[in-house]
Amino acid sequence: MDPYVLKTLNAERRARRAAILVTDLGDGRDRIVREGDQVAGDLGAAIAKAFRSGSSGSVEAEGRSFFLNAYLPQPRLLVIGAVHISQALAPMAKIAGFPVEIVDPRTAFATADRFPDVALHAEWPEDVLKRQPLDSYTALAAVTHD
Repeated sequence: MDPYVLKTLNAERRARRAAILVTDLGDGRDRIVREGDQVAGDLGAAIAKAFRSGSSGSVEAEGRSFFLNAYLPQPRLLVIGAVHISQALAPMAKIAGFPVEIVDPRTAFATADRFPDVALHAEWPEDVLKRQPLDSYTALAAVTHD
């Protein structure tokens, strides 16, 4: 793989942006298509499908063969409120394969004893969301009294 393409792909992954590496199987050339980029024709339809499914594979389009390697951010769960419901939700989400983060400014509730092996943010939600904005691969559970 071209080092520039790899560097670009890694930057997209670090930023939690979906990207697809499109490789022309006829000549070996490749390029990165970011989610939201416009690609016309049958190839564009195949790329859109790969973004929706997260599946990689070969496709035929415009009389050529391409391999689409999909790189989608891992879905994650952000829970606002370190309450008793969150104590049950966090282990279930981890079993299902979701990284979990708990946000609650109340340090008496957002503790490692109550949430072992869970990323905790003892801060106000708006402060955490400024640093880590929601994206289309993040689920939000607000389990507070407000």
